[in-house]
Amino acid sequence: MVTNKRLGALPVAAEFLRRLDVAGIIDALCPPNPRAELTHGQVIEVLVANRELVRQAAAARGESKGRKTRRSRWTLAR
Repeated sequence: MVTNKRLGALPVAAEFLRRLDVAGIIDALCPPNPRAELTHGQVIEVLVANRELVRQAAAARGESKGRKTRRSRWTLAR
């Protein structure tokens, strides 16, 4: 039995983040908690991939055209 799943750009985004060694860099700066199932770097990789893919999907549906986006309170101050 063969199961097909549409993954979209997720494998590409995941491979790109792995090549940049995002998790390794973050984990070197924030050592992982031995009780945690995931490291800080792994979580950040997932969040970055999700953020980019959600933005692309919204743009493809035309949701971001001409609309002001709500600023997140979690953005970094410049």
